[in-house]
Amino acid sequence: MNQISRQDLEMMSPQTAARRLPEIDLAALLKTLWRRRMLIAVCVGLAVLATWFTISGITPIYTATSQVMIESRRSRVIDTKDALTQMPPQMITVLSEVEVIRARNIAQRVAQSQNLFADPEFNAALRPPENNRLTDSVFALLGEIQETLFGAAQGTALSPEAREQRQRNAVVGAVNGRVDVSPVPQSMVIRISFQSPDPEKAARIANAFAETYVTEQLEAKFEAIRRASGWLTGRLEDLRSQVIDSERAVAAYRQSNNLIESRGQTLSQQKISELNSQLVLAQAKRAEQEARVARIETLVKGGRSVEAIDDLADSPLLLRLKEQEAQLSREASELGARYGERHPQMAKVRAELVDARRRIQTEAERQLQAMRSELAIQRERIGGLTAQIKSSEGAILEQSRAEIRLRELEREAQANRVLYEAMLSRFKETGDQEPIQQPDARIIAHAQPPQAPSHPRRNLLLVGAVLVGLLVGGTLVLVLEQLDNRFRSREQVETTLGLPLIGTIPQVWSLDPREKVETYLLDKPASAFAEAFRILWFSLKHQDPEHDVKVVMVTSSIPEEGKSLSALCLARTAMQMGIKTVLVDADMRRPSVARMVGMPADQAIVDVLAGKISLEQAISRDPVTGLDLILGRPADRAGLNLVALDMVSATVEKLREMYDLVIIDSPPVLPLADVQALSKLADRTIFCVRWDRTPRTAVSNAIRMLQDVRAQIAGVVLTRVNVRKHARYGYGDVGYYYGRYRNYYTS
Repeated sequence: MNQISRQDLEMMSPQTAARRLPEIDLAALLKTLWRRRMLIAVCVGLAVLATWFTISGITPIYTATSQVMIESRRSRVIDTKDALTQMPPQMITVLSEVEVIRARNIAQRVAQSQNLFADPEFNAALRPPENNRLTDSVFALLGEIQETLFGAAQGTALSPEAREQRQRNAVVGAVNGRVDVSPVPQSMVIRISFQSPDPEKAARIANAFAETYVTEQLEAKFEAIRRASGWLTGRLEDLRSQVIDSERAVAAYRQSNNLIESRGQTLSQQKISELNSQLVLAQAKRAEQEARVARIETLVKGGRSVEAIDDLADSPLLLRLKEQEAQLSREASELGARYGERHPQMAKVRAELVDARRRIQTEAERQLQAMRSELAIQRERIGGLTAQIKSSEGAILEQSRAEIRLRELEREAQANRVLYEAMLSRFKETGDQEPIQQPDARIIAHAQPPQAPSHPRRNLLLVGAVLVGLLVGGTLVLVLEQLDNRFRSREQVETTLGLPLIGTIPQVWSLDPREKVETYLLDKPASAFAEAFRILWFSLKHQDPEHDVKVVMVTSSIPEEGKSLSALCLARTAMQMGIKTVLVDADMRRPSVARMVGMPADQAIVDVLAGKISLEQAISRDPVTGLDLILGRPADRAGLNLVALDMVSATVEKLREMYDLVIIDSPPVLPLADVQALSKLADRTIFCVRWDRTPRTAVSNAIRMLQDVRAQIAGVVLTRVNVRKHARYGYGDVGYYYGRYRNYYTS
């Protein structure tokens, strides 16, 4: 996998860059949190402890709740309306009653009934100085400052009565501040809750609020009825006098203007009414007659006499003539069909048919003339009725003027009578309702002393503390993970460096005091440590089957990363597999192979490069495995430049001919320049990185230095892996299975 450079990202389009940038991996995120679970547990523990100590210093508060229901359906003893309007069963009514309960006068009556003015819990002046809270001291100080600045400036010093009233107002405010009134959704029920450190007192005061509210409702009704009764008594006397005076005025006016009525009307009005009825009937009959005559005349003028005669069908003579005509027409049809048109009998029938039609026409004209005469009579009758009405209207005109005033007097008298009767009925109802008044609300649940405090809510706060601890711990883990600059897994190596991870070497912990880590590979051949080097060799050998790997250089970015031990163990592993191998210690500053195998470096690679001894003379034999070794020894200043000579290349080429595998233990990359020259002579370079220790920047810089000289880097080996931690981290690579299935190995 090749690493994406910054220049590549700049050259990519935004869409391409968005596709190539890594997405959030939920599984990796969970693994990261699991790796640092102890840190999260510490954050949770600290949050819980801090919350617990904070809760322990808070005085517990108990909340008691009573319930009041607004009556939407009232059972009445008598079927009358109350002096106060019944409250409609609407939400606005419930909210209004909530505000009534919250009103200051309810709290004041509760404070008086429960003697809360003498309770130190509500009256700060009665508390001992040592028991006063910090807030009380602050408020007292602010009150004194306000009194000093404003009271003294105005020259109005508080009298003892005013100071006492102020204390009483403060107690009422404290009581009102402890009560919580809220409606129950979708119901006519109101909750009344009160808070106090004493559960018994909280229940008692909550019940006192409910009882005071119901009592005040009932008292308000009694007071309203008493006020209504007093007002109605005086108003009835006035209305009675007004009714008598108005009825006397109506009778006197009717007598003076001779306005005698019969069935609710005067005689003149009855006459005009009858004439108007007759006129309407006559006009309707005339209109009907005019329409009929007009239609018949129109049909006659249009040559449609037969249809006109049909409209005169009520004449018996016309009916007989039409039947005769129809009979003659049938006979003419039958004779025509039997004898033909020129038969003498046919001519006779035709003559009779013509005569019948003439007689029909004559009778129709006579009937039409009679209708016209009747129409003229109706018109004259209408004219006579109209004249009679006009003559009668003048007679009743004077009476109508007088009746206007009469109606006015009657309406006034009727209004006074109705108002008097209504007031009298209301007065009787009010008197009947006073002894049986009921409040519009009732207590449906009395408050009981609570068993557990409502504040602080310990369980909820502790759960919140756990959540806050998890959030803080998770955030801290993610921040530390972003700041972490070390390698722990295959994914981190391959993503950051663009090189494959070809080996994971576990840390050796279970060493006997007589054992050395250098010989652990030989002492425990079935251990995970030994198996890791076998896997490393096979990964190296089969990485590129087309090219034989004979010269392998082992290096690292900085010292103390286990490269020399890895080179020795890899060489011994290859030797045990029957591969003719030589290990060359090419570190001319701090050679370590001689120390690990316990041999003196009398003849070293420095002597070969200086031409003091031959290559064969420099080869030593590992006393444990028989592995060929070319040991190293610190070189002087002149010897440090030998790596630039052709002698190094010639030596490596000669070793390539003599052995199947040449392993070179080189110096670290960053401190020295030797490695770049040596890497060009090797077929493959193994880069060692210490697990969870080496900074990523150091490794990246060292890899870049090797890539600058086109070194053939086979891959990265993670050394000294803590398999127990690695298994808990759950990376899923080879090191994970070393730790998870460590019982599979013999260590």
